[in-house]
Amino acid sequence: MTSHPPGACCYAGVRHEGTPTGEMKSVGDVETYFAYPKDKSTKRAILLITDVVGHRFNNVQLIADQFAANGYFVVMPDLFYGDAIPLNRPEGFDLMTWLTKGGPKGSHLPPTIDPIIDACLVEMRTKFGCEKIGAVGYCFGAKYVVRHLRPDQGKIDVGYCAHPSFVDKEELEAMKGPLAISAAGK
Repeated sequence: MTSHPPGACCYAGVRHEGTPTGEMKSVGDVETYFAYPKDKSTKRAILLITDVVGHRFNNVQLIADQFAANGYFVVMPDLFYGDAIPLNRPEGFDLMTWLTKGGPKGSHLPPTIDPIIDACLVEMRTKFGCEKIGAVGYCFGAKYVVRHLRPDQGKIDVGYCAHPSFVDKEELEAMKGPLAISAAGK
């Protein structure tokens, strides 16, 4: 194991103030948050892969908007088909049951998440003409940055992970592009 498994810290926190400025659209059957830079360019893009609190959380939408304010086109899909974990779940919430049992489309594991990431990357490269795609993954999302860091396959060109969880050694060994990791202890 190259990272710690998720814990209560993954869904505990505070809500930031501000009003998101992006918009919700669909990529296939997946609700997706889009944030555009001022010039509306889509050449430089970020695939933002969320933690378990999901894409509808105000904080992560504000992060997406900040990336857009700095000149990046941002795509942030709903990885959980509406089954994200609400912030500050009560003590005793069983994260592993949520992860393996899943929601409306199956578990919250790679067989369900990988196709969402792939669909977004294809749409970014084809429909939006993204020439360079960086990916930012927080906690849960970090695993999918590593899994799809394959510029040789037209996937993610460069990745960044914050507080990664569930990243396996084999996944790290298989990646092909540059990766920055902000790891946390406890």
